[in-house]
Amino acid sequence: MSWESFFKPISNIVLAEDFNRSQYSSNIQSYASGNEFPELKEKAFDIVLIGVGYDSSDLSASIYQTPDHVRYWFYRLFKGNYEVKIADLGNFNIRNSLEVLIEKLSDLLAEIIYTGAIPIIIGGGKELTYANYLAYKKLGKYCNLLNVSSTLNFSEASDELTATNFLSKILSDKDNHLFNYCNIGYQTYLNPQELIELFKSFHFDLLRLGEVRAKIEETEPLIRDVDFASFDLGAVKYADAPNALFSTPNGLTSDEICRLARYAGLSLKCTSVGFYGIKPAGKLEWTDHHLMAQCIWHFIEGFYLRKPESMNINDNTYIKYHVAYQGYPDEISFYKNKVTEKWWMGVPVSEKKQGKYHIQEYLVPCSPMDYQIASHNEVPDRWIRVFKKLND
Repeated sequence: MSWESFFKPISNIVLAEDFNRSQYSSNIQSYASGNEFPELKEKAFDIVLIGVGYDSSDLSASIYQTPDHVRYWFYRLFKGNYEVKIADLGNFNIRNSLEVLIEKLSDLLAEIIYTGAIPIIIGGGKELTYANYLAYKKLGKYCNLLNVSSTLNFSEASDELTATNFLSKILSDKDNHLFNYCNIGYQTYLNPQELIELFKSFHFDLLRLGEVRAKIEETEPLIRDVDFASFDLGAVKYADAPNALFSTPNGLTSDEICRLARYAGLSLKCTSVGFYGIKPAGKLEWTDHHLMAQCIWHFIEGFYLRKPESMNINDNTYIKYHVAYQGYPDEISFYKNKVTEKWWMGVPVSEKKQGKYHIQEYLVPCSPMDYQIASHNEVPDRWIRVFKKLND
């Protein structure tokens, strides 16, 4: 179908000057005044930008302002030493019904993912994450969600979709297509302890803010296993993002959230991402608009630095290590890719679940630290979580 009628061109202020040929503004096929709407053909683009400024926290605010302010700063950034194929569809113009917006946006995201491109949502409220989930469901795919957020976004207080309960909507879906949920940066005192324990009983990956900041490189294996990512600027401390919704004195630093975005870009599995959480109707010069633009830059940088990986653990690209235990498991297989230097560990899948997921062994991204833990006769926590999920 043609999507042009669902979009408004980007504001003239975004392109209101001459640009260097290395800046992104000179390298993006944009739906702006006088330009044709980009045609979504298979493999026509690597990345597709979509402005979706709808935010249920302020329905009176412009739904175009935040995405265009982020674009203003992003278009002025310089790309790396690589050729890009990026389209910018402009701003999604549905605002009279969140239900209709979610339905249409999920259709669009599914279509873009099907063409082989990665959609990047410039949001808006983080309730839009639900549309991203529905896109994978419509494609018939089980998916892993990364949520960079100070809270777990689970609440049973309302049936209406909001920024605080989108995960509740996903988990309550009767035909649920969410395989794993990963939260990076949650703050314990902002979440009920019983909810944290509940999520752990679901074998989800939860990484507290302190754990992230102590060893941020250990987030890379978790992010490597996600299909889509939701970045909430409220996860960043107030000093670095003073106009983010849900901002608090503690949180990630601006460079840390950019590093997480880069890890998501590097992940061969990650096929869509959304950046959310700036207060609506803000000023162009707000630091938060700069920061979101730089997060997008880091994701795209990571994408164009991806290294192909066959995932055929039987070829010569992989070094195999087997760690033996007394008890169960009797051994764990580790695989190191000699080209990418990425590590994986194999988790067996029960016969009952093999028919559902069509695999006998699930390859879990891991780090050298997991191998060292196993070598000291301890089973890595993440291996246990994934094993329970695949063998319950």
